[in-house]
Amino acid sequence: MKRLALLLVLAACPQKNASNPQPQAAGAGCPPASGVYVASYASTGQGQGHWVVPLHSKAGAGAQLVDYAQIDPSVASAAGVPPAPQGTLWLATANGAHCKAKVGAFYSAKIEGPPQSVSYGVELEGCAAPANPDEAGGIVLVSDQVPTGCHFEQPQPIAARVGELDAQKQWQRPTKETPLPPEIAAAIPEHTCNAPDCEKLYAFGAVKVDGKPVAWSGAVNWLQIGAPADRCNWKAERFSGFFVPSQGGAVKVTEGQDHPLVLSAALVDSGGAKVLLAEGPGEYATYDLTADGAKLGHQVRWMIAPNEAWDAVDSLAPPCEPAQP
Repeated sequence: MKRLALLLVLAACPQKNASNPQPQAAGAGCPPASGVYVASYASTGQGQGHWVVPLHSKAGAGAQLVDYAQIDPSVASAAGVPPAPQGTLWLATANGAHCKAKVGAFYSAKIEGPPQSVSYGVELEGCAAPANPDEAGGIVLVSDQVPTGCHFEQPQPIAARVGELDAQKQWQRPTKETPLPPEIAAAIPEHTCNAPDCEKLYAFGAVKVDGKPVAWSGAVNWLQIGAPADRCNWKAERFSGFFVPSQGGAVKVTEGQDHPLVLSAALVDSGGAKVLLAEGPGEYATYDLTADGAKLGHQVRWMIAPNEAWDAVDSLAPPCEPAQP
């Protein structure tokens, strides 16, 4: 279940017609945001692997560690690892039925970096390895009953204005655009950007339920245009994040974020959209959708990402590739 790099998808894909609502299977609906976790299938060496739930990261101190090891709960607690998910756990993946999982051992995994760090979490027992290595991601839902009434809706492209590379890898200014929704246009700060010295670029998507937006996600770049041969050094001011409806407009969600996160999915059941999942390099956060907006369920940082990784999340600038003669 690949969830990151959504801005590239939103920028590259044309707007799609709204699909028919997914049928609701019998079963429990979505749990609250505090009961939603990101999982992945991790190699533990010698051809072995486990589904794991990352929970924490710690800078440095990785040189003395093996690449992956099970650790005692007391060691995990001393490292600042929060408690493992409690209750009945269900692993949901892109392909396959919900799998009932049990919490196994705590683990530590060395992240070479840079920056070097240690990632901590818990193993899951009872679920088979993914048949396709490209589908090595999933979501864990805490629910007494199998949550087959809960499904995931990813943002679909709704607005874009981006440049493109021609056959000679020369960047060309935007020649077409789809306008921003008025709610998002009103939420973007004013910024002076006049061609030909500056280009305003943007890419946004939305999650809609019953034809109405429940969240938006995207980025705006105000790109300063320089010499074509020097495009690796073109500067851009950026504004990005995800938004929820508020009093006829849209408000940016910032609780629990040191960096703007990208909306990955909304969890939806028969009662509508219940939870938002937002991600960035090495971290994610979950939010309950309420009448008063989005309320943080929990935030997990499982890897310390370099600044360059965060810079790439909301960049719509041309790729730094040499032009061809």
